[in-house]
Amino acid sequence: MAGKTEKRKKYYSMNQQQYDEMKLFYKALGYSDEHTEVLCGSCFGADIEVDPDISYQEGWRFRLNYRRPVYEESPSHGGLKGFFQSIAGKGMGARARSSNASGMMGMMMGASMPMASCEPVEDGCAPMELARETAACGAMPAPMPAEEFDTVETNAKPENEAHSPLDQAQLIFSANVNTASWTYLRSRINRRRSIDSDLVRIEEIVNSYSYKLDAPKDDALFSVSAEKCSCPWQKDSELMFLGFKGMKAESNIRRNLALLVDVSGSMDDEWILVQMSMASIMAQLREGDILSIISYSDNTTTVVKKLQCGSRDDLINAILSVDGIGGCTNGSKGLEDAYNYLSDNFRENDINRVFIFTDGDFNFGITSAGGLEKYIYDKRETGIYLSIVGYGENNFKDNKMEALARNGNGNYTFVSSPGDILDCLSDKLLSSMITIAKDVKISVEMNPAYVSEYRLIGYDARMLTQQEFHDTKKAVDGIGSEHNVVALIEFRRGKAEQKYQSRYVTVSSENVSDEIAFIEVHYKSPEGKDLVMTRSVTVDELDKASDENAETAALLAAFGLLLRKSKYGGDLTKDMLRELYEAELKKHEGAEILPYSHYAVIGRYLE
Repeated sequence: MAGKTEKRKKYYSMNQQQYDEMKLFYKALGYSDEHTEVLCGSCFGADIEVDPDISYQEGWRFRLNYRRPVYEESPSHGGLKGFFQSIAGKGMGARARSSNASGMMGMMMGASMPMASCEPVEDGCAPMELARETAACGAMPAPMPAEEFDTVETNAKPENEAHSPLDQAQLIFSANVNTASWTYLRSRINRRRSIDSDLVRIEEIVNSYSYKLDAPKDDALFSVSAEKCSCPWQKDSELMFLGFKGMKAESNIRRNLALLVDVSGSMDDEWILVQMSMASIMAQLREGDILSIISYSDNTTTVVKKLQCGSRDDLINAILSVDGIGGCTNGSKGLEDAYNYLSDNFRENDINRVFIFTDGDFNFGITSAGGLEKYIYDKRETGIYLSIVGYGENNFKDNKMEALARNGNGNYTFVSSPGDILDCLSDKLLSSMITIAKDVKISVEMNPAYVSEYRLIGYDARMLTQQEFHDTKKAVDGIGSEHNVVALIEFRRGKAEQKYQSRYVTVSSENVSDEIAFIEVHYKSPEGKDLVMTRSVTVDELDKASDENAETAALLAAFGLLLRKSKYGGDLTKDMLRELYEAELKKHEGAEILPYSHYAVIGRYLE
C-alpha cells in the first residue's frame, strides 16, 4: 500500500576553520580540487554546511541535524523494519554535547580553541520518550553530558607480577601491533578529558613509537635487537629492551578489500570521521585492486560489490553512496557478507582484508565478545585478515574490537581526529595490511645465574601458557611489513633464589653460560608454515649495547605506568616523568616535533 512518507533532509554544520581543515585533509591524501569539493559537500546522505555562528566541534564529532519534512510517495513499511526506518527518519542519533579545541589543524599546529556549547538541534530532535524506548537498538537516549553517559566496555587484566627465574622460568606472550590504546589516550589528553585506566595498554603505547631498529638480514622475516638502561622508578633495577623488526615486504601486490561500515544510530556523530577514514584507504587503491563496501545497521546493504578500481570517480561515487540509516547494529551479518565477497576474489598472494569501521556496539545477530571471537577465529583460516577502526567517546566497546582484531590475525586502531587518520590509516596503512608473520608467540627465558627477579611491562592480556606456546593451532596476532614489536622487561641483577619450594621439583641457578636471556619465537609464514627463531643475549652484548631505544621506551613506559595507576610504579611521579621527558627532548633538539607525536602528547599531559 502506497502512502506519503516523511522525508527530512539531513545535514551537518561546522565552522569555517574546521571546513577548511577538512579540505586540507583531502588534498593531503591526493584528491583533486573537484573531488575535494564533492567529499566536503556531503557525508552518508547528509549535506555538510558552513555555519559562521557555531564553534569548533570537539573531537571532530558532529551532530546530525534535520530540516523541515518533505513528503514524497513511497511504499509504507510495517513491522520491525518499518519501526527502525521511522526511528532513522526522526534523527535518533542526534544528541547535544560541549565543544572544545581539537581537530586537524589543532593537532598539526598545536593550536587550541576555547570551549563552547554546541547549537541545539534544529527542527526535529526525537522525543525523549521515543529515545528511551529505542536505546537498546543503538540509538542514544535523551541528551545528557558526555562524561556522565559512559558505556565503554574494556577487557582489563591484572598487571603482570615480578618473578624469580627459578619460580617461573619463562615469559611467554603474543605480539601486539595494535595502536588503539595509544590513539585513544592521545585523543583524551589533547582535549583534556579524564582517562579510564582500564583502557591503558602500556605495550601499545611503547609499540606505537618508531624505534631505530636494525632491519632483518638475508631472508629472515624479522630481527631482534637487545639494549638496556637503568630503571628510573626502581633504583635497584634495570630495563631490558627487546625490539623485533619486521622485514619490508613487496608492496606492489593486488589489494582485495572489503570496507564494512557501521551506519547504526550510535555512530551518527562519527560518520564524517568514518567517511574521511574510508577516503584515506581508497586514496591508495590502484588499477587492478578490488573493493567492496557494505553498510550495516539492523540490515546490511551492499553499496558496491567487487568494484574494479582504477577510476577515482568510481571510488568517490562509492563513498557518496553510503547512507546513514540508524537503528540496531547487526555487525555479524555484515562481516559474513564481507568475507564472502573477498572469498570470491581471493588470491593467495594478494592483500585480502576486511576493514570494519565501528564503535563495536554489536546488539543484533552475534553480539557477545565470545561469539564474535569464535566467528572471526574460524574465518582466519581462510587467509582473509581483519582490521578494526574504532570510534566513539563514551559508547565504544573496546573489549569486542580488541578481541576481533586479535582473533582475526589483524590490528585495531582508534580514530578521533583527522590527525589519527593520517597517522594510522594513511602513513602506516600498507605496513598494517601486509602480514609477514602470523601467530607470533614470544618466549623470553632469564638466566637465574645473573637475574634474581624480573617483570614484563604490559602485555597483561596477552600472556600465554607453555601449552599455548607450543600449540601450533593457537591463534594470536601477526606482524606486518616493517612493524616494530617491543618488549620491555624490568629486572634485577644477582643470583636467583627459589622463593616457592616444590615437594618434587628443585632447581638450581648454577649456570656457567654467558647468556643473560634466551629468546624463542614461534610463528607461521604467510603461507602457514610453522617456523621457530631463537636468539641468545649475552651479558657482554647487553652491557655494551646502545641505550637510545631503551631510554625512549622507558619514557613511554613511565607515561603508561602513571596513566595505568600501576602498583609497580615504584618511585615514579609526574615530576620524574617530566625529567625523563626533558632529557629525551634534548636528544631531538632542533628536530620537528609533530603535534600528534608521543613527545607532544606527553608534553600536553604534563601541562
